[in-house]
Amino acid sequence: MSSLVFIRLISSLLIKSLVSMRRQTEAKLNVPLPCLYSLQFCLFPRKEPVVSRVLLICCSLLLATAQAEDSAALRFCYEDSDSYPWVMRGGEGLNIELLREVGEHLQRPIEFIAVPWRRCLAGLQQGRYDGAFAASYQAERALLGRYPLDAQGSVDSSRRLHTGDYALYHRVEQIPHWDGQRLQVNGPVGSLSGFSIVPFLHQLGARVDESSRDPQALLRMLASRRVSAVALQSARADFILQGDAQLAASIRKAPLPLQVKPYFLMLSAPLCDRDGELAERIWDSVRRVRESPGYQARERALQGLPDS
Repeated sequence: MSSLVFIRLISSLLIKSLVSMRRQTEAKLNVPLPCLYSLQFCLFPRKEPVVSRVLLICCSLLLATAQAEDSAALRFCYEDSDSYPWVMRGGEGLNIELLREVGEHLQRPIEFIAVPWRRCLAGLQQGRYDGAFAASYQAERALLGRYPLDAQGSVDSSRRLHTGDYALYHRVEQIPHWDGQRLQVNGPVGSLSGFSIVPFLHQLGARVDESSRDPQALLRMLASRRVSAVALQSARADFILQGDAQLAASIRKAPLPLQVKPYFLMLSAPLCDRDGELAERIWDSVRRVRESPGYQARERALQGLPDS
């Protein structure tokens, strides 16, 4: 084999490995990437200076790409609507605080992008975003991205961002029947477009109005009798009602929640396929931060709960 052919072969193999084979190369050789510099002198002595230089250049590119990959910002999207205390449009909220701490632990900057929820999930599926939060589990959503899984392959709720509930809101004078199993309501139930509670309402036999993606507008629709009830995440709806005395005077919350479920940071399939180890470290860090005393104290304070 001529030197030129050999150079082309080595260069091709190294360039292909710049992104997808970096960690596999380290593992197989049992050396960190900087050691590949010295390895090339063993493979190609001074009598092959051209080949040696080409390999050195390729190793430099490999190391530079690896370092850039390790320091690149992760792009996480979330819904561009207030969901107190978890996410606020101004870039605040417990979920964002938690994920910022995750980024600090992993030494990876995180860019947060607020977009409509459907667009967030679509961008996750297309790989435009590395993560999307906060998402409850749905089998259909599992086709758009990845959830944290346990050793048995089930969704790992211990690595959730938080636990939340959906509640039924109604006008003072019109009380729907909800006993935890059966729902009876005279008229349509309003719900935010694209949210996981919608299929559940359909299973209960309710007619669902998804014409709004603004929770405050949805509560106003209820007050103006355009819908007979609304199904909203209770933390979000309660926060709105606390700040709107007129709405609060005419609306009540049913005592039994519709659903209680964990909410997760979903990660994109391209990220998980490219660096599954990083994905697991992200989800592990979510659990670690969420269980930390400092974070739990902030969560209790924002939810108005007493210190434990």
